[in-house]
Amino acid sequence: MTLPPADPADWAQVRALFDQVEALNSTAREAALAASGASAAVLAEVRSLLAHADGAGSTTGGFLAPAAAADGLGAVPGAPPNAPSDQQPGREGQRLGPWRIDGLLGRGGMGEVWGARRDDGAYDGRAAIKVLRQGLDSQRVLERFAQEQRVLARLNHPHIAHLLDAGRTADGLPYFVMEAVAGQPIDAACAGLPLEQRLALFLQLADAVAFAHRQLLLHRDLKPSNVLVSAEGQVKLLDFGIAKALDPLEGSDGHSTLAGERPFTPHYASPEQVRGEPVGTGTDIYSLGVLLYILLTGIRPYGREATSAADAARSVLHDEPTRPSALSPGLATDPQWVSTRKRLEGDLDNILLKALDKRVSHRYASVDALAADIRAHLAGYPVSARAQGWGYLAAKFAQRNTALVAVGALGVLALLGGMGATAWQAREAARSRDAAQASLVQTRQIARDIVLRYADAIAYLPGGMQLRRDLLKDTAGHLDRLAADAPQDPALAGDLAVAYARMADQEAENHGANLGDADAAARHVKKALALFPLGETVHANQPLFIMWWGRAMRAQANNLRGAGDVAGALQWRERQRDMLIAARARGVDNLDVRSELGSSLVGIGQIYDTVQVASLNRPAEALKAFEQAEPVYRQLVADDPKDFTYPYQLGTIAGARMLVLVKQGRLAEAAPLGRQAVQHRRDALALAPDNVALPDGIATESNNLATVLLDLNQPEEALERSTEARQLMLALERQDPSVPTWPKRRQGFALHHARALLANGRTAEALPIVREGMVPMAGATQGGGLRRRGLGHAVLAEALAGLGQLGDARSEVGTALGHLRSFVQAQPADLDGLIYLAQAEALAARLATDASTGAALRSQALLHLDQAAARVPLRPSALKLREQLVTVSR
Repeated sequence: MTLPPADPADWAQVRALFDQVEALNSTAREAALAASGASAAVLAEVRSLLAHADGAGSTTGGFLAPAAAADGLGAVPGAPPNAPSDQQPGREGQRLGPWRIDGLLGRGGMGEVWGARRDDGAYDGRAAIKVLRQGLDSQRVLERFAQEQRVLARLNHPHIAHLLDAGRTADGLPYFVMEAVAGQPIDAACAGLPLEQRLALFLQLADAVAFAHRQLLLHRDLKPSNVLVSAEGQVKLLDFGIAKALDPLEGSDGHSTLAGERPFTPHYASPEQVRGEPVGTGTDIYSLGVLLYILLTGIRPYGREATSAADAARSVLHDEPTRPSALSPGLATDPQWVSTRKRLEGDLDNILLKALDKRVSHRYASVDALAADIRAHLAGYPVSARAQGWGYLAAKFAQRNTALVAVGALGVLALLGGMGATAWQAREAARSRDAAQASLVQTRQIARDIVLRYADAIAYLPGGMQLRRDLLKDTAGHLDRLAADAPQDPALAGDLAVAYARMADQEAENHGANLGDADAAARHVKKALALFPLGETVHANQPLFIMWWGRAMRAQANNLRGAGDVAGALQWRERQRDMLIAARARGVDNLDVRSELGSSLVGIGQIYDTVQVASLNRPAEALKAFEQAEPVYRQLVADDPKDFTYPYQLGTIAGARMLVLVKQGRLAEAAPLGRQAVQHRRDALALAPDNVALPDGIATESNNLATVLLDLNQPEEALERSTEARQLMLALERQDPSVPTWPKRRQGFALHHARALLANGRTAEALPIVREGMVPMAGATQGGGLRRRGLGHAVLAEALAGLGQLGDARSEVGTALGHLRSFVQAQPADLDGLIYLAQAEALAARLATDASTGAALRSQALLHLDQAAARVPLRPSALKLREQLVTVSR
């Protein structure tokens, strides 16, 4: 019979008992062990260690002394005995699976690393094989490695070394096969590099860790020896999943089962790791902070005098990191320290200290947030780790826009002077017609600059929306007065057309950074479209003019679509596309014109098929338009990788494709696109971290993805996504309460967040959220608003039932059935409506007070599910519901 391994809590007893009997002969040992009263598992562990010790020969250093880790310190103090031998058997020439070992690469705390080549003829390739030392050869470790192999198969990232295989050597030791990586540790690779290059290497590492976190995987042992940099400057992260596989405290479900000692490297570990507490993404963030500190200063943030693992662990728990810029020249080992030190002051100081906060809740919420701050610093934008005071924001803006700030100051002075000059010239017009004409040209230029340049400069700063609203309101009247002369002045007509189009773009409700004044936007679009043909004779070869003409057409299409004229909207989008193609054909082209062409293709696709708003329900044509748009934006990203609008639009395309596939029942294809959409939007935010519109885009894609994940029966990730969407909108509201669209969007996302909470059993939290989510559609009587209203009452009924308020739950589900039946009767082809109705009927059946009513409701629910299934394959959540209904009906 195989005994279970000793509980981690018994390692101290194992160590003590081993020390007590190790020097005795075999007979005395057995007598002492029998008299110890220890459990069978402890005795088995001690006997196993004694056998290893006898085979290796006990040394004065102590058989149970921790093996030297790669950074020169032992394993964590108090770790379970692991019985390493000083050297494993020579393995050159051995074959492990399809791999033939051809040389030793190095030794570390866990064992030896060997070079190997593929030896089965399948293909030519090299790998690095880590053979674990004795003491890590239990069946449980092997089972954990097999489990990790399956999980790590999805870690396909250019900066993560792949785990290729795992198994057991002929002498019984576990091994795993990794992609071969040639390079040097990242700290050595960074030595002597300029600060920007060090940060660029770190950002490659951060992107790899962030990717793994999105796959719900932690590294747990981030340190220089696990991060190699190739000669080409490419980072490769090693040993993903190894610490987890070796963790004696990890449950089979991937969560900690108890507190105790865990595998890690003390100098790079987080406080919670040292304390043996459950770990999370904050653990890797802390280790990244230690690594970044070393890359920027050349030394560790604390524990620099530690000579043992115990000293290092104590410093992690009790020593506060030294502010990097406060390090003395004699302490820092960076050869460029004199120049580097000054550049660490402020942003990088605060970024590092936030990552290294000993309180998990005070660190960065994600690796993406840490990377975004570093990218913001490199681009001259504010970072979240510093207080966002007006002085700081203004200084960063001035740093990025030296010329613009100077021109802006002159523009304000010119505007004031121009206003005074205009008044004087009105009194002296009869005597100075030429001066008046010069003033008109100047005033026209100022008005155009206010709309095109200075309004944008303040738009995306916290509090900037109110300033922009006031600025545009004051400018609108002035433009209207100038427009009287436009028919006789093509140059003026073109300038005014662009200005009106720009104002409409500022006022529309098409994304969160706008003012949400649809009526004003419609008025100004109409004026712009009337003026563009008048200005064409002068401005037709100017890319800015062509781009804004395209945007005015886009705005008109949006207005018509919002009014229900979908066919008219498509005509304007096609006119926009054709005008832009013609302009490019005659040589009027730049990045903005190409971007607007991509936008026209995206808009055409969304008119052909999307959700929530009216479309033509032609999915094949929609997908074709999105496929045409994607390479346009990918080329734009390649041509200008610093412009955030291009990855943002790639997110739009991926999200739109996801929604079309969902309507076709192709959810398994849709979900990866949703994740791409979120990532593209995050990439955009990393490029423009102080642009307050971009978090709104991330929230939108996260909310949409959450709904798909709910339909795929993946409630945990669905809740993660819906929580992200909610937190982003709440943060935007706090940051700038003057934007009216953000509270509306937060309420719009609330219903699916409540659904995700319910799916995860968090019923009490869901109740107030679902009530919040029902506010926007409270008076809806038709269309998607009515469908959503019915869903809201159904979700509320589910929450009330979960809390035992059955009477209120029956009332709410009755209301839900009324709304959803009305909707399905009006729009019988709407699949979401059918499924929501079936779900409400199933809930009503569960709440029914008599059997016959419940049976009738179940029959209706099955009928509606079958009607949906006749059109597209049922989504997994609906399939599960159908199986439950069939089971109960039997």
